[in-house]
Amino acid sequence: MIGKAKWHSNFWLTLTAGTLLVVLVIILGLSFFDAIFEAQINSRKEFLYKQTELAAQSLEMDIRRFEDEGKGLISYLEDPFHELDDYDEELTSAARRFFNAYPGLIDTAWVDMQDSVLIFTLTDRNNFIRTQSTEAYPEAGSRRYTYDVIGKKGFRIIYSLNLIDFTKEKVLNYYLNPGGAKFMIFNDGLIDLSSYGSSGIEFSPQNLQPVLEDLSLGLKGLYELKWRKDGENVSGILAQYPFSFDLTSRMGTLVFLVPVEGLQSGIYGTYLLLFLGFVILLIFTIGFFIVSIKNNLEADRIKEENIREISVLFEQQNLLLQELRGFVFFHDAKGEITRVSDEVEEILGHPKSDFVKAFNREIEHQDVDQIQYNVKMAVAEHKDVIDLEYDYHHPDGRQVRLRVFEKLVYDEAGDFTGGMGICTDITANYLANLKIIESENRLRTLIGNIPDILFIYNNEGVVQDFHVQEKGNIFDASQATVGQKLDDFVPHGQASLVRGAFNEARKYGEMKAVDVKWESPMGERHYEIRFFPLDSDRMMSISKEITGQKIWEKGLVDAMKAADQASRAKSEFLANMSHEIRTPMNGLLGIIDLLEHTDLNRIQRQYVDIIKNSGNTLLSIIKDILDYSKIEAGKVEIHSEQFDPMDELEKQAQILSGLAKKKKIRFTIEKENLEPLIVSADRVKLNQIFLNLVGNAIKFTNEGGKVGVKLTMEPISEYLLFLKCRITDTGIGISQEHLEHLTDPFYQIESSSTRSYQGTGLGLAIAKKLIELMGGELEIESEVGQGSEFTFGIIVKKVSQGELEQEAKSPISWKEVREKGKDTPFKILVTEDNDLNLQLLELMLEQLGFEYKIAKNGLEAIEKVKEEDFDVVLMDVQMPLMNGLEASREIRNLPGKEKLIIIGLSANVFDDDKILAIEAGMNDYLTKPIRLAVLAEKLEFYLQKLIEKSR
Repeated sequence: MIGKAKWHSNFWLTLTAGTLLVVLVIILGLSFFDAIFEAQINSRKEFLYKQTELAAQSLEMDIRRFEDEGKGLISYLEDPFHELDDYDEELTSAARRFFNAYPGLIDTAWVDMQDSVLIFTLTDRNNFIRTQSTEAYPEAGSRRYTYDVIGKKGFRIIYSLNLIDFTKEKVLNYYLNPGGAKFMIFNDGLIDLSSYGSSGIEFSPQNLQPVLEDLSLGLKGLYELKWRKDGENVSGILAQYPFSFDLTSRMGTLVFLVPVEGLQSGIYGTYLLLFLGFVILLIFTIGFFIVSIKNNLEADRIKEENIREISVLFEQQNLLLQELRGFVFFHDAKGEITRVSDEVEEILGHPKSDFVKAFNREIEHQDVDQIQYNVKMAVAEHKDVIDLEYDYHHPDGRQVRLRVFEKLVYDEAGDFTGGMGICTDITANYLANLKIIESENRLRTLIGNIPDILFIYNNEGVVQDFHVQEKGNIFDASQATVGQKLDDFVPHGQASLVRGAFNEARKYGEMKAVDVKWESPMGERHYEIRFFPLDSDRMMSISKEITGQKIWEKGLVDAMKAADQASRAKSEFLANMSHEIRTPMNGLLGIIDLLEHTDLNRIQRQYVDIIKNSGNTLLSIIKDILDYSKIEAGKVEIHSEQFDPMDELEKQAQILSGLAKKKKIRFTIEKENLEPLIVSADRVKLNQIFLNLVGNAIKFTNEGGKVGVKLTMEPISEYLLFLKCRITDTGIGISQEHLEHLTDPFYQIESSSTRSYQGTGLGLAIAKKLIELMGGELEIESEVGQGSEFTFGIIVKKVSQGELEQEAKSPISWKEVREKGKDTPFKILVTEDNDLNLQLLELMLEQLGFEYKIAKNGLEAIEKVKEEDFDVVLMDVQMPLMNGLEASREIRNLPGKEKLIIIGLSANVFDDDKILAIEAGMNDYLTKPIRLAVLAEKLEFYLQKLIEKSR
């Protein structure tokens, strides 16, 4: 009876203590709940403010970045290295990239190209449209949200912006609590940013007054306000964060707000249920504690038996731990270590005693707390084992990866009695696995970003998997190929080609590529398929669409064919013109050379000099005109000669004096402080420039007018001079409209068939280019009815006395050649079909004192060479029956004629013609008209060779 009373007393005492404990926990829980509630409210207010701040800063950064990059197109337009063609595709491409960089922001861009206005628009269907405006360039501020960019060279751009829609899209990414809304105050207006229409929220001016005051000062803020929504009053929190950019001189701000109910939503339900659950758990724990006392003794007995069994296993596993780099440990139900193997010091760097103390309940240790927490969670879920990994900082500074595998032990009643585990050092395996994972992630990222189509096959060509970045028709078609053989879905007629590439890649273990054409609803598509082995059992292919490349290649081939055809036609025309013009020039200049060396009185010699200078100048001009394609390509070369520029230009002026006298024009030439001076420059091109400009002045000056030439020489350095020539006339003059284009090729001020002045329009274009090549520039001033002034200057090199003497010794006269020819007989075969040219060559060779024989075509030349030995063959290129090139090849094939000197003669002056002549077996090549001095120099060169050879 006493025992029973004692039992009841203990029972009521335990029940009372448990009840008081539950009440105390409830009081503490309510206090804790209140503190959590306040903390959550403050946290959500801070979250609301941060969301507003991030959204405003992001919007401001995007708009400012747009303003900065919006000036990029102006820089592109002002780039001096861009050609006119670059303003087509490359400008459109640059504008499209800029539109795509700010999706939804730019509505339209107007580009003032100075002579036209371009409009760029990106439609809702992502179609980029470029059009030329028929209206004037819009005024700045004519639209609500615009950004005007003005360049330094006259280019302008106005961007029309969808600022409101862009801002709405921007703030969609920022979350608000239920009932929240987003606004923007911009240009004194409150703009609703709801994506689904109006939010239904209205503010009174008094409620918004604090926000507007802070905005005027550029201050951010968090406010408790009231507003009306759907006719009801609502209290809540409003956060605003200002922003500014160049689109407006005034500041704007983003406004995010949520009602108080939105802030409180979820807190009551979440934490109240959590608290009630905790109270129920506490009651259950107290009951469980009372019941567990009864079973405690039984549990101790079972624990002892388990420990004995574990001790046996412990001894058996020590040998294994030495190989695994680990140690074994045992602990009781309280988590205290009862036994640990000696390897713990090697693995953890601490002695066994420190390891055992660390698991004492009175000592806190981060690693120990982590393990004990996992044990408790596993016991709560009644798990049998624990397997976990974590990083451990070794006392020597290393970071070690440890794995803990533990077996949890329970008694028959299911109560936890302790556990045994093994801790191993897995650092090496862990690092190796990390590298594998990183490699796999890189591969996944790479495959995910490849725009091409990927297929994986087995070795028989059956599709096992695929990857297509884009969804739609291509994805559906690719998915349909899974399980099919490669031969089954490749277009008809191409299967063998594709299969062959697949088999070669499999056989040789290297990549093989093949082009395939597919017919699709969108038209003909081209793909490049590359096969390669993925591993020993699988193959992979990458299919890249090359339709654009094929179209581009076809267009390029067509363009090249057209360009080649045009180039051939141009070359043929120029070659024919060169031959036809140079043939009569050959006779003219050749006879002048011969006439020059006859007995002439002073007046006759003066006339011959004028004719000779005129012919030489005409020949140089014809050469540059016929070779205008070389000028266009920038391949004109400067050939320096030593001469007196004043004397040379006076000779050229004398050529034009006759025309001036005929028109009764007063023609004067004046030199300023010019003493006789020898310079090095391109004499022919200087004469061509001078004749062109002075000739134009006389040509466009009416009878009784004046044309004046003034020459000056300005020193640049010790060796360089600047020769300046100014030509003035009282001619018809040129308007400013035509003056800008006067030096353009083929430009005619008066282009009708009845124009007063004839010409090709090439003269000034060639003169300007030649002046620039010689280091100078051409300046033109003119006024209609008053006349014109052309001024040009070139850089010339001053020739020293030593250079002058060396230059004076270099030329060889034809008389010296003739003397050498008497000492060493020189037999020449002249092959020429044109009677005029043949007569001229006969006269030249007679003057030079050489023996010669004549052949009228290539066949005759071959027969003459067979019958008689010659030292030199002068071979015309264009002849009937057999031309000079064919005859040269035949002569080279004759026995003993390999060393015979063959000099080609032709009116064709192009480099290709000279190369063909050398390839045909000719030793040298002279272009018509043949000059006596040039022929004498060439014959002297080969005569000297023969003399040296005979010695």
